[in-house]
Amino acid sequence: MKPAIYFTLLTAVVAPVAAQITETPHTVAPGKFLVEMDAISLSFNREDSGPNKYRALGLATTLLSTGVSHDVDVQVGVQFFLRQSYELFGASTRRSGLGDVTLRSKWTYWRDEKRGMAAAVIPYVKVPTSTGGVGNNHTEGGVIFPWELTLGKDAYFGAMASWDVVRNDDNDGYDSQWFASTYIYQKIVGPISAYAEATLQVSSASASSFTGGIGGGMTWDLSKSLMLDYGVNRGLGNRATDWDHVVRLRWEF
Repeated sequence: MKPAIYFTLLTAVVAPVAAQITETPHTVAPGKFLVEMDAISLSFNREDSGPNKYRALGLATTLLSTGVSHDVDVQVGVQFFLRQSYELFGASTRRSGLGDVTLRSKWTYWRDEKRGMAAAVIPYVKVPTSTGGVGNNHTEGGVIFPWELTLGKDAYFGAMASWDVVRNDDNDGYDSQWFASTYIYQKIVGPISAYAEATLQVSSASASSFTGGIGGGMTWDLSKSLMLDYGVNRGLGNRATDWDHVVRLRWEF
């Protein structure tokens, strides 16, 4: 597996999210701020998974959002610390440093409050600000399309699709990537909720080679404005890491 592939995997692992990988179509109200932080994220291959082994640690990967209008907010994402360790055919490499900055905006272009449905579009650009060799030093971007449906009291179903332009494995141009995910979220008892999720990603470089995952997690509402989330994902496909674990915080003020 090429180093550039590892950079792609790490970007997927430490992207700032809350409650699940799938984005919500809802925006932050004007005058409010929302902090979504992957406090700790860990990605690794099992020791028996083959000759190429990989571990990645992300700390305090944060997305800050604030509302511009009822339907639009703006967002800034920062990867505060990344550490990578991988072996390629017996050669070991370790890198750590500050990650990249991501600039985004969300527009909720459709709401159906009667049926509890909403959809949005999120264009974004990744600015190559990383240090210590943890990034690919190239600008990337794309557009995300989240959708959500209310199933009943404290139950939700959501899906997301995205088109991303990323640096290719040979570092001489760009490839397109298509990503899709879906989840179901249900309140269990009191402040405790649970969710399950599935993801799939394919690249224009090789349509037969895919990355996916299945997983789930639990959330705990510490207060009306603060939520704690633990999630785990089992990677699928020859470009995926075996396991991803993440502890997330969501704070609105």
